[in-house]
Amino acid sequence: MSSVPTTAATAAGSSKPKNKSCLLHVFERHLQTLAVDRTQPILVVGGADEDLEILSAVGFRQIVLSNLRAGELNLDAEDIQLPDDSYSIVFAHAVLHHCRCPHKAVGEMVRIARQHVFFLEPNDSWVLRLLVRLNFSFPYELAAVAAHDYLEGGMRNGSIPNYIYRWTGHEVKKCVAAYHPERRINVRAHSYWDFYVNEYELLGRRESCIAKLAETLGPRNFIRFLHAAQVTLNVLPPLRAQGNKFFCAISKGELQPWIEARNRQFYLKRQDRSGSSATDSHAKQVAARHAVDGERQC
Repeated sequence: MSSVPTTAATAAGSSKPKNKSCLLHVFERHLQTLAVDRTQPILVVGGADEDLEILSAVGFRQIVLSNLRAGELNLDAEDIQLPDDSYSIVFAHAVLHHCRCPHKAVGEMVRIARQHVFFLEPNDSWVLRLLVRLNFSFPYELAAVAAHDYLEGGMRNGSIPNYIYRWTGHEVKKCVAAYHPERRINVRAHSYWDFYVNEYELLGRRESCIAKLAETLGPRNFIRFLHAAQVTLNVLPPLRAQGNKFFCAISKGELQPWIEARNRQFYLKRQDRSGSSATDSHAKQVAARHAVDGERQC
C-alpha cells in the first residue's frame, strides 16, 4: 500500500484548499527539536502532490514520492522493496489507515530509514471514541471511495472503504519494539486538534451527522467554527491530548546493549560463565595483554 488516493476536494475540483497552518506548525516544531537536516533526501510513502506542498513548506527540497501504483517509485508500504537504511528520513501522511496492516507499514518505514520516520494519522482518545458513538464521526471512510466513482480510495486504494485506524504513542512504541527488538527507538507523539477539511469533504460525510450540520450552518461557516474551536482546544494540554490528529516522530538509536552485529546480522551477545558477555570478556583479555606487554617493556 498503500496508495494514497487523490483527495475528494481535488477530485471535485471545486472547493477552497485546506488550511495547513496547524499541521505545518506541529511538523516544524518537531523538525527543530530533532535538528533534522532538511538537505537530505526524504522518501514519501503513499506520496501525492499534497505531500510535496507540505514538505516544501517546511524546507525539504529533495523529495522522493512513492506510491502503490504511481509516483517516482512503485512501493508497497506493507512490503517495501528497499534495503535497510535506504533513506535518512521517511514520511507518510494519512497513509497508514489505508493499509491492511498499519503496524507492518510502520515497521517497514522504520526499517528503511537511517534516522527518522515522521507520520500523521488519526488520534485515538476517549473523546474521539465518544464522537463515533454519537455519530459525529464514522469509523470507516465511505466518502473517499464515493468520491472516486466507487472504484478506489479505500483499503490499499481499492473499492472497499478502509477502517480508520487510530494511534497512540504507546501503540507506536509497542509496534516498533516488536518489529525491531534489536534497536533502541525514541518515539515522540503529539496529539492535537486540527479540522483539516474543506467544504466539499464536510458535505460528503453523509454517513455521520456532519453533512447535515454543514448544510444547516453552511459549510464555510461550519469550517470557521471548527477552526475557532481547535484554537481553544489546543491551548490546554489535557484537551489537546484528546485531539483528532496524531503526529509521530520515530528516531532510530543504537543497538540494544545485549545485541551485537556480526556479518550484517544481529545476535544476542554470548555470555561467559561469569555472566559477562563474550564481547566484554574479549575486551578485558585484550586490555590485560596490553597491560602485561607494558610491564615487560618497563
